[in-house]
Amino acid sequence: MKAAILSDVHGNLEALSAVLEDVEGRSVERILFLGDVVGYGADPGPCLELLEDSAFRLIAGNHDHAAADEELGLEDFHQDAADAIRWTRSILDQEAKDRLEALPLESIDQGVHLVHGSPCEPAGWEYIISEKDSERGFGAASSRLILVGHSHIPAAYVELEAKRLFSGVTRRIKAEDPTSLTLEPRYRYILNVGSVGQPRDGDPRAAYATLDLESETYTLHRVTYDVEQASSKIRRAGLPESLAERLRSGQ
Repeated sequence: MKAAILSDVHGNLEALSAVLEDVEGRSVERILFLGDVVGYGADPGPCLELLEDSAFRLIAGNHDHAAADEELGLEDFHQDAADAIRWTRSILDQEAKDRLEALPLESIDQGVHLVHGSPCEPAGWEYIISEKDSERGFGAASSRLILVGHSHIPAAYVELEAKRLFSGVTRRIKAEDPTSLTLEPRYRYILNVGSVGQPRDGDPRAAYATLDLESETYTLHRVTYDVEQASSKIRRAGLPESLAERLRSGQ
């Protein structure tokens, strides 16, 4: 299997369209999406439709669940994110909300574990942003490859060794450069593919990855898109200015 792995589109149609155009030239067999179709950006409905037409598998993110369930409290979201969720709820029709609500929290596709935040309590939306976080993630899954998003920051954690002791399992884990990896059969991996629609690693270009299980390779890709158009749409929708500005900075 050769797959394109996308995550965290967040209603950014310009970024998603540019990424899907880039994917077309890479001869992938399927597209796998790791959650957060909506939130922050001005095109939640079109992004959902485009992903449903393009992706082989879609996983739910925390913004998807929050937008779909109007009874769900937004205390865990910062103010701008909560404002964007309320706006998203107001413009999505009930059918679209139902489709978002029906998305699974996780999936295993050809032995690859797909989850938005962490396989450790997927509905708890935990972040994996450190080796300590990844230790919990490795402990909660049995797959060799675990693909995540949620933090919007590309990352790679490698479980080099797992020893079972009387007190439990001790894991030796190393963070690696996520840009390009050759996957060793004896190791396990947690790979964060970054964000299509709202990168936060200082690079405003859209991020996604390709995974080739035949050649055992993983590659992160960056794609330029029309940031100004996406930002202008956010402003015209009356969404918080910070959501438009952060697209330009990639923060």
